[in-house]
Amino acid sequence: MSLILEIKNAWIRYPQKNALEDVSLRVEEREMLGIFGYNGAGKSTLLKVIIGLKRLDSGSVMVHGLQLTPRALLEIRRKTAYLPQCLDTDIRMPISAWDVAMMGRYGKIGLFKRPSRSDREFVRTVLRQVDADSYANTPFGMLSGGERQRVMIAHALAQEPRLLLMDEPTNSLDLNFTRNLGNIIREAHRRLQLTSIIVSHDAEFLSEICTRILLMRDGRITRNLLPDEFRDDRLVDRHFREALQ
Repeated sequence: MSLILEIKNAWIRYPQKNALEDVSLRVEEREMLGIFGYNGAGKSTLLKVIIGLKRLDSGSVMVHGLQLTPRALLEIRRKTAYLPQCLDTDIRMPISAWDVAMMGRYGKIGLFKRPSRSDREFVRTVLRQVDADSYANTPFGMLSGGERQRVMIAHALAQEPRLLLMDEPTNSLDLNFTRNLGNIIREAHRRLQLTSIIVSHDAEFLSEICTRILLMRDGRITRNLLPDEFRDDRLVDRHFREALQ
């Protein structure tokens, strides 16, 4: 397996509290990596660094074999899909759920090119996979939080990325669909031969789908666990209790 991501000695410094402190990370191709921690641990910041939405004060990031620089950013983003934690949507926006999902396809086919029949069928398939096809023609801004989350997952998968970044993908989802989502991500990961990095506060969700799980605390990666180790609640609870002492 080849290396798809390498972060070395990453720092983001703030006056009161550092967002990242000397973070180093290597992710192999086709891994499904989970990142778990309390709010403020630096999990979302780390994803934003990888996609170029946050700049480091020091350290380096290499993605898809390219050093993360302004010149390389467009090529990196073509191969990387990012599902953010929060979606800011104007309900007056005249686009449908189908349009949002199809937008994910334009990174692959080109912004000013018409989608082909196979492109449309691919988007239709991913909407069906996330159980969003029944409201494909509904204005995106009129959907519930859970429905929008499903469409944004379809948007990410429509890109056919090499690297998939997901920040709290179970937000606003009911328990039944959270279980289904694990199967959807696993199948997409296998079928599209993805490398996936998933931030979540849902320990059970991460332990069911990830090949390894990092614990983050105070901007640092503090543990690197296999799923069976992570399922040991006593081990994880002890780790975080120590952080509060």
